[in-house]
Amino acid sequence: MVGWKSRVPVIIILCVLLMSVLSLLPAGEVFADGPQKAPLDIQARSYVLMEMETGQVLAGKGEKRPYPPASLTKIMTEYLVLEEVKSGRIRWNDPVKISENAASIGEAQVNLVAGEKRTVEELFHAMAIHSANDAAVALAEYISGSERAFVGKMNKEAKRLGLKETHFINCTGLPRHSYPDPPQVKGEHRMSAKDIARLTRHLLRDHPQVIQTISLPEYIFRQGEKRELILPNSNRMLPGLSHFYDGVDGVKTGYTREAGYTFTGTAKRDDMRLITVVMGTDSKSRRFIETKKLLDFGFQNYRMKPLLKKGKSVPSHSKVALHGGVETEVPVVAAASRALPVRNGEKAPYTLRVDFKSGLEAPIRSGDVVGTARIQLKGKDVPGVPPVPLKAGKDVERAGWWTLFFRSVTEWFR
Repeated sequence: MVGWKSRVPVIIILCVLLMSVLSLLPAGEVFADGPQKAPLDIQARSYVLMEMETGQVLAGKGEKRPYPPASLTKIMTEYLVLEEVKSGRIRWNDPVKISENAASIGEAQVNLVAGEKRTVEELFHAMAIHSANDAAVALAEYISGSERAFVGKMNKEAKRLGLKETHFINCTGLPRHSYPDPPQVKGEHRMSAKDIARLTRHLLRDHPQVIQTISLPEYIFRQGEKRELILPNSNRMLPGLSHFYDGVDGVKTGYTREAGYTFTGTAKRDDMRLITVVMGTDSKSRRFIETKKLLDFGFQNYRMKPLLKKGKSVPSHSKVALHGGVETEVPVVAAASRALPVRNGEKAPYTLRVDFKSGLEAPIRSGDVVGTARIQLKGKDVPGVPPVPLKAGKDVERAGWWTLFFRSVTEWFR
């Protein structure tokens, strides 16, 4: 018994040390280069921090779990409107006649009246800046004939984009009970934080001009008319607004009782753009406060490491063998630039895999594709980073028969 009692202080000390270690474990996960060095105290149901260029997730918690997204839904509505404009099927100055159904949609709105006509551009601005639900429904009806048909397009597009934890039942994000006559679509309205970030990445990559709209601090709807409205941007992290954060230029806020306060943000500093999603925060301000924490973590702990530069030689593969030319090699340059996020103070974990075309023959012209370069992590291509074509850096003419004969004799003696 005496021996057992003598060990009690040691056991107590070990328990205290164990509890201390456990208290230092991170609250969220970091997925890029290794475990997070300090916990991220993000007060949200789920969150994600994504680097724009590669789509790599730098930090997240519950980011694959689907939850009600509220008006973050409208990011898909925006995307589809922009796709329609890009294809030429609709134009910005097209007049849209407002239906009784669209005019009846409440919550955030611009008080559309049945029978009035507004342009596609006006309605898009009202939806993207002020999150107007009536404007979103009016656009959906104009594009597809009904909101239900438009929701079909939304779900089809979500599948095409690989958004596996997403299902839409309307184009606004409102709960069914907020609709006088909701679209008859089965299922629950859900998106995961990671899906929202991926959708935002597609929006910004495929339609970069949208930044010019979503970064406006306010928009005047029905400008010059008796029913003119000044619509403030619900994103309060933009320049001059209450939660200004340097570099923020989008994207979308949302709120319903079921979803809580949500926000998808994006900010660019130097050559790095980050995308954030917070879901289920408890107040309007909290969603911006937690977003600031995520952006601070990303910008303070990561940098973009250039691995390939457009028009520059490829590291360790500056030339490739060429048969039958006046020169036996041709310089190689990258057709595009690639930079990937790397944690500060750590070596880039990426490798470069170069594959040249076999049996390259002269003549060859500057700009001809001679191979590809793939950026890999642990032997696998980095998701979201497409291969880069490699091109010849100069013209190389075909050698004459005497040169080729003399070269073959020389090679034979070697």
